[in-house]
Amino acid sequence: MKAAKKTDIPAVEIPWENPLIPNKRLRELYTAMAELRLLEEHIALLQRRAKPAARIEINPGEEACRVSAVLSLLPGDVTSEPAPGLATRFLRGTKLSEILHSATPAANTPRLDSTELPFALDPERRLLLAIGAALALAARKKGPLVAAFIYPGELTLPEWKPIFRLASAHAAPVLFVALPASGVSPKHGKLAELSTSAGVPGIPVDAVDAVALYRVVQESMVRVRAGGGPVLMECIPFEIPGQDAQPTDPVLAMRASLLHRNVADDAWFASVDARFSARLKAIKL
Repeated sequence: MKAAKKTDIPAVEIPWENPLIPNKRLRELYTAMAELRLLEEHIALLQRRAKPAARIEINPGEEACRVSAVLSLLPGDVTSEPAPGLATRFLRGTKLSEILHSATPAANTPRLDSTELPFALDPERRLLLAIGAALALAARKKGPLVAAFIYPGELTLPEWKPIFRLASAHAAPVLFVALPASGVSPKHGKLAELSTSAGVPGIPVDAVDAVALYRVVQESMVRVRAGGGPVLMECIPFEIPGQDAQPTDPVLAMRASLLHRNVADDAWFASVDARFSARLKAIKL
């Protein structure tokens, strides 16, 4: 047998592939986060002249928490929001033109579709509606769930406990996603401790680490969909004692991670921004 012929072609360096999250999925996570950030910035410009009461809420810094959860939803899943916003609707595929038109000062309230629960200003009422909707889904078919986005400071810790106890007692298929706290809120991690004591496994996760968040969501949804009951994922900023301050921007942190792992390069990141910016500019309002 002849020896293999040597060539002068250098070996191609293949980036290491995480078997749990393929590189393609990592790029999809980043793309969704980057596009959501660009959309938020664009909407902020559109709403400069709108009265505060008429503005649709945008919250830069939540991208990793929202994308990790929403990209894991299936068509039959339902969402519940703590405030009227557009992030989840965008991530679930609502037309970009519809989203931008709803963000203009003269726009009407966006029309809900079958995957969105009606918004209720009272958080207790909204959460009870989410639990009720989850039980209704479970009565029809095992698998669909409700992703309930919440803020820890919406209720006091004593007020949260009966909510979690109710969800746990009925094994409601709910994934509670506690977004990064703002304003008056319990100490980081306390909500997860409380939910665990009330029968809902609470998992604190770094709000900036999209990969860790995605893995927790995947594992949690398997439990919820199989009838194992609700789960809480609490997105909190982690600080490692004795180390320099960690990055607090989830989009920049994800970008740095992909560069470090050789999953993407600067040209690819630039193309993501350029393509989506062009889509935004092409929409006439």
